[in-house]
Amino acid sequence: MAERGQRRSWTRRQVLERTRFALERLVLRGLRYRLLLAASIVVAVALVAGGLLALLDTGPEDLSESIWWAFLRLTDPGYLGDDEGIARRSISTVVTVLGYVLFLGLLIAILTQWLNQLISKLESGVTPVALSDHVIVLGWSHRTVTIVSELLETRARVERFLARHGARELRIVILAESVDGELVRELRERLGTLWSERQVLLRSGTPLRVDHLERVAFRHAAVLILPGADFGERKPETVDAQTVKTLLAVSKHAHESGGAPPLAVAELYDGHRALVAREAYAGNSEILATDEIVSRLISESVRQRGLCSVFTELLTLNLGSALYVRHIDGLAGARFGEIRGAFPKAIVLGTARSGGEWPALNPDPETVLADDDLLVFVARSFEDCVPGKRSHGNAQGSIPAARQSPPGSRRVLVLGWSRKVPALLENFGHYGEDAFEIDVVSSAPLEERESAMARHGSGAPCGRVRHIVASFTAPGVLERLEPRRYDNIVLLASERMDAEEQADATTVFAYRMLRVLLSEEDPRPDLFVELMDEENQFLFQGEDADVITSPLLVSYLLSQVALRRELAAVFAELSRPRGAHISLEPAQGYLATSQPVRFEDLQRAASARGEIAVGLRRAGSSDGGLALNPDREATWTLGPADEMVVLRSDVEPEDRG
Repeated sequence: MAERGQRRSWTRRQVLERTRFALERLVLRGLRYRLLLAASIVVAVALVAGGLLALLDTGPEDLSESIWWAFLRLTDPGYLGDDEGIARRSISTVVTVLGYVLFLGLLIAILTQWLNQLISKLESGVTPVALSDHVIVLGWSHRTVTIVSELLETRARVERFLARHGARELRIVILAESVDGELVRELRERLGTLWSERQVLLRSGTPLRVDHLERVAFRHAAVLILPGADFGERKPETVDAQTVKTLLAVSKHAHESGGAPPLAVAELYDGHRALVAREAYAGNSEILATDEIVSRLISESVRQRGLCSVFTELLTLNLGSALYVRHIDGLAGARFGEIRGAFPKAIVLGTARSGGEWPALNPDPETVLADDDLLVFVARSFEDCVPGKRSHGNAQGSIPAARQSPPGSRRVLVLGWSRKVPALLENFGHYGEDAFEIDVVSSAPLEERESAMARHGSGAPCGRVRHIVASFTAPGVLERLEPRRYDNIVLLASERMDAEEQADATTVFAYRMLRVLLSEEDPRPDLFVELMDEENQFLFQGEDADVITSPLLVSYLLSQVALRRELAAVFAELSRPRGAHISLEPAQGYLATSQPVRFEDLQRAASARGEIAVGLRRAGSSDGGLALNPDREATWTLGPADEMVVLRSDVEPEDRG
């Protein structure tokens, strides 16, 4: 008997488990099967209640009428007051309560869950977009929102970009690894008033899979933007490899469909891989080694105090003058020296050509313009880059020989370690082995630094660079370094922090420590600060330090090159340590400081020395004193500390690889 009872119990448990498993599989099969289960439960309750009514109540209804009676009370509680008799009222009450739970509660729960799943699926961005001539940002990084913001804010350049592609509205599609409501809210909040659901779309996926690339309609795009390594990326070379693989995948799949791949603007960590990236892509491409460009800007700004503000204005939206590239009809056959003064609201820097060729900045005045030459301008707007009614044929002298660096080496203290340091040290080495004596202080181990230097192939003279392992924010470390002994101190955003906010907090803290230590020193070392978040720039307002926000500059480079690809070569050329580059020169060396002068006078004086005057930097001004492409009617009396902003050529450009 005991064994028989155990067998029955075991059989009952098996039946229950199989039933539970079958229900589980049925529920998980989707909305249709869940609705079918709910309908089956409703029908079963109606059958049971109708059968009980037919057995217990002596009313005139037959079985079918009783089942219908039960179904009506199951679906509508309004019938409850019409029933008479204990049996009928008892069954009606139970069925009505079950109706609330089963018919309404279960149905609402199933539909609510289905709607939530549908919304989550739509938010996840797996539905392919039906767009053409749009801009695709492949990947989400700490610069993605800034890139999108720059694109949305560049209205005039965007309009010209759309006109070239025959599109009516700028559409930006971002392909991120994982898209959810939180990411959409972050994008909406950070874009603020620029946010538009029509213009900015998110899709989930990886650019390494073609089915995910199909979600962003990559074959029909106007341009692809591939941001490089994110902040704090420990192995950015892996990101470079993924970038090259993505370029190859897009190129191959576009070729298989019989079309040409769109323009690709890709960011690389290491510029030595640029040739590999270009060969991997069958279409037009602009490969930007942004870390090297930013490192060059830092080294140039360290060498010449105040140059940082010039680059910041040229590489920031809505901050004054910017760089423009434009074709002007009717100039073919003219000499460059003849057109220099023909633009009353813009400054001509040189020529460029489509197709990614290197520009000729500050060319020989006898250079003859070809029909397909584009002119490179510094101007406040694209509309200002037009000839005026009168033309000044400024006579330009021959390009002078390279000026020698001042004797003696400059001592530089670099606080922090990032992937930019090897390129920064290499750029310092371009000015001569004895030009700089550099100490690099960070908690990064020496093995890590040596490995990074070896991967980069840095050409910095090892004998002039000293690596110090120490946490410069620890008490007493900065004081023992004796910062007053240095000519320049560079505070880099350390990638040993996990986030940009932590890096900026460390940078600000170290800067305040330096200010305390150097408060009694006169003269003090020149301070240069790199930030990661634009919002922290206000902390340095009124401070005597050069400040750049490198992600902002990189985002500007990527977004503007996507809209006008010829700007890539212009940016790269201007940031080079040799060849045509922007420089700050004492104004006393050009004109007398006792008489009022206009910008035209500065232009003629610079032209006589084979240079192009770009602006003026007044010493002691509360607003920084920088005036790029100034009003031609303005007059100044030059002071002894005022400086000219000029485009000059030290030597013949080196091999650009």
